Amino acid sequence: IYYPRASLAGLYFQYLGYGRGRAKNVLKHRMIPKVRQMVPLLVFPVVLLSAFFFVHWLAVVPLLVWASVCLGYGVWTALSQRNPDNALAGISAMVMHFGWSVGFWLQLLGPRSQSRRVA
Repeated sequence: IYYPRASLAGLYFQYLGYGRGRAKNVLKHRMIPKVRQMVPLLVFPVVLLSAFFFVHWLAVVPLLVWASVCLGYGVWTALSQRNPDNALAGISAMVMHFGWSVGFWLQLLGPRSQSRRVA
């Protein structure tokens, strides 16, 4: 049974942990993630890139595309299910993508723990 998170912050931290766990798994098994798993990895770099919009406006375009796709998904879901509350699914998707991406990159690029010792 899945128990929905009570807040977007709770959802973010859930997916932050999931992203960290996925990165640990990738590093442990020295595997390359599938394309469907790599696409959300681009979210955090895209958000960082958008900070350079003052240099050139094109820096914000990938962020706008991602946000439009997610919010459009929410609207499509609301219309197809005939439930306006489902439009919030797009925002939830954005939080999940961002948390997963941040968690993955933090784990991948952060300091590695020396938990394994050679005897």
